[in-house]
Amino acid sequence: CQTAGAPYVPTPTAIVDRMLTLASVGPGDYVIDLGSGDGRLVTTAVAKYKARGGMGIDIDPKLVRLANENATKAGVADRVKFVEGDLFKANVGEATVVTLYLLPGMLGDVEAKLARELKPGTRVVSHDYPLPSWKHDDVVSFDSPEKVPISGTTRTVLLLYRVPAR
Repeated sequence: CQTAGAPYVPTPTAIVDRMLTLASVGPGDYVIDLGSGDGRLVTTAVAKYKARGGMGIDIDPKLVRLANENATKAGVADRVKFVEGDLFKANVGEATVVTLYLLPGMLGDVEAKLARELKPGTRVVSHDYPLPSWKHDDVVSFDSPEKVPISGTTRTVLLLYRVPAR
């Protein structure tokens, strides 16, 4: 993911699948990825898990272009869109599932945004870093050899949250 505060790090395909499975993504879902990079999470959610649609937000125009091209190649461009912008200014209210792989220092502000904008019960999956004050509903950890060049470790932690009632 790429934002003003996070480098672009493509999520390995095996982890994308585990994130979408953990969130139980299916036909009723609209998936939003904050810091969407090349678009693989949202594109996979629609192409493989049959989500009704999705959107990715990224600050890098080249990655947004690439993500939209990848959605076209996957045959889902009619149901997904990738937009250039600041994830803190993006409207995420339509999401039933939000995915993120962001730096820990950003997550307090992200958590506050999600609490304000999402309906209670909306699922949020965070890759590697916990939200600061929400209690997770589920956590999965496993080894992913593809992560060694990214983080120097194979360790992957996925945390599932449900937006709390206001």
